[in-house]
Amino acid sequence: MISYKFTLKATPNAQGEYFINLVLIKDRITTSLSIKKKCKHEDWSFETERLKKSHKEHKQINDLIEKYSGRINNIIHEFELDETPFTLQDILTKFKKDSGKQQPVSYTTFHESIIEEIKNAGKLSTSNIEKETLRSIQLFFNRTEITFRDLSVDSIYKYQSFLNVNKNSQSTIGIRIRTLRAVFNKAIKREIIPATIYPFDKFKVSKIKESGKKEYLSEKELETLKSAQLLKKNDIIARDMFLLSFYGRGINFIDLMQLKKTDLYKETITYKRSKTEVIVNFKINEFWEQKIEEYTSPTDSVYLFNIIHNNQNSKIYINNRKRKYLKVYINTPLKTITTDLGIQKKITYY
Repeated sequence: MISYKFTLKATPNAQGEYFINLVLIKDRITTSLSIKKKCKHEDWSFETERLKKSHKEHKQINDLIEKYSGRINNIIHEFELDETPFTLQDILTKFKKDSGKQQPVSYTTFHESIIEEIKNAGKLSTSNIEKETLRSIQLFFNRTEITFRDLSVDSIYKYQSFLNVNKNSQSTIGIRIRTLRAVFNKAIKREIIPATIYPFDKFKVSKIKESGKKEYLSEKELETLKSAQLLKKNDIIARDMFLLSFYGRGINFIDLMQLKKTDLYKETITYKRSKTEVIVNFKINEFWEQKIEEYTSPTDSVYLFNIIHNNQNSKIYINNRKRKYLKVYINTPLKTITTDLGIQKKITYY
């Protein structure tokens, strides 16, 4: 089933006005299209999905919304009668074609819709990267609304320079530029923009050099870390989690914290990696056995370790818990521990 509504964009423009959006919902996924009309928050009725009489152009704009409402109803009806699979983008493309409005969708609007799709798919970490990239691009241009044509080859070179000046690591710069390229590729695939304005034929992302080699602990340094007499609780937690990953085939922290008691059978852990959904298994050693006892969860918990409380399974809660735990209990203490032990390397859980 597909439904729609008219509502206000979440954020206002510089004048404190909100664009009115047509929002389509299908299988819990949403996408939106601005009708290019705006109003103050107090002039909009979320119940009727129409402008209040307090807006001086309420009659004209409400008539336009009625017209669009009738048009979108007809389009949805046609697609449903056809009984062939269709996407939200198919609906929008047909709507714009029937409206004779082939108005260009801005880069900002399209990227926001991509972020929403990724978020609705439950990929919160990826959606955060997308959000940070969009914010970074907006900061570079010093405005929120950016068109695809603004992002020319020259602009992307200048954006790369902007990221360098602001002391972003080469790894972060690579992520930002690759995310930007992915948005362009999706926009072309969905026929939002023509392939002729694609800037990455001339700007080569592969030319962005990664900053140095990855650092790792030598066998001697690892033994020094393992045998160090630590007194602070957070230092002990940081070292234990780091070593659990080391002895657990490099298990990601989000997977470590979500391990369930049922994932342990005899002496083997088997779990599905959240990032790739690949099944991974490894045999636990004495260190793992010891830490499972030390960090054991309450008897009524489904989880192996006492990191996620009250059997929470909300993706938002788990993502927030992961970020806080990594920052407070692991990566910050690891920095202190390695410095105190004379290990001159930047080591994190990752």
